[in-house]
Amino acid sequence: MNNKYLIYYPKSTVRDEWYDTLMTYANRTKIGIVSYLTPIIGNLSVSENILVAAYYHHRTSYKEGRKMVEADLKKYNMEHHIDSRSNHLNGYERFIVKYLQVKYLVPEWIVFLSSRSMYIAEYEYRIHEFLRCEDIDKSVII
Repeated sequence: MNNKYLIYYPKSTVRDEWYDTLMTYANRTKIGIVSYLTPIIGNLSVSENILVAAYYHHRTSYKEGRKMVEADLKKYNMEHHIDSRSNHLNGYERFIVKYLQVKYLVPEWIVFLSSRSMYIAEYEYRIHEFLRCEDIDKSVII
C-alpha cells in the first residue's frame, strides 16, 4: 500500500459512526468497504461471490471474470477454493473473498473497516502481511 492511512477508534460506537458516514459517501462516490457487513452468499461459490457485483456493474463476462479470480486466488494460495462454498473457508480466506469482491468493483478508495476484530486472531499475522504487501494506492484501515 503506497498511501496507508490508519484510523484507530477507542469504542465500537465510534466505529459504527465511521461506518455510517462511509456508507453515506460510498453511495455517492467510488469507495469500496471491506467489513464484517460485506456479505458472502452461502449458496454461491467463491468465484461467484467475488464476481456477482462485477457482472452487474461492469458487465464482466463469466469466462474473463473466472480467469481473473483464478489468478487472484492463486496469489493468495486459495486457487483450490474457486468452486468452494463459504462454509469451507477460514477467517483469513473470507477476508480475501470480501476484499476481492470490493476490488472487482474498481473503487477509487478501499476502506478496511475493523479488520483486526472481524477475523479470528489466529489469522491476524496473515491479514497484517496482506495489508503490508497488497498494492493498493488509496486505502484506509479503520
